[in-house]
Amino acid sequence: MQKKRKYVLYSVLVKTVFILITVIAAGTLFSFLKKEKKTEKQDKEPSLIRGNKSLYTDLGRLRAVTSEKQAATVVIFPVLEYNTEDTQFREELVQKKEQLRTVILNWFSQKDAVELYTMPEQTVKKELLEAVNSILNLSKIQRIYFKEFIILE
Repeated sequence: MQKKRKYVLYSVLVKTVFILITVIAAGTLFSFLKKEKKTEKQDKEPSLIRGNKSLYTDLGRLRAVTSEKQAATVVIFPVLEYNTEDTQFREELVQKKEQLRTVILNWFSQKDAVELYTMPEQTVKKELLEAVNSILNLSKIQRIYFKEFIILE
């Protein structure tokens, strides 16, 4: 009788362990399949939004001092948009990183705080784009965005 009882308990235990392993394996498989589908969708969406455009963010946060006596500090984080397929141009951007920083800082240091406050954003971007593109040889930056643009007085 006791052997039969042990056998029943043993078989229940084995079945329970088997069911747990099956549930864990099925859950893991389901989560991997679901994650792959999300990853595929996420990879496609940004490329549809930006098309063949890449963003160059390696310039980082820059601090420029304005031209007036009571100089203000301008904190900017420029982001440059260029054609993704142009790998040689990307290399030029990397090589001229310090020159790009210098051009941007010089442009802001020639302005005063009041001028920057009153100048429309599109004008700032247009003039800065011209200054940046003036030092580039292989291609041109298409747009400039500011992740950060703060004038501290």
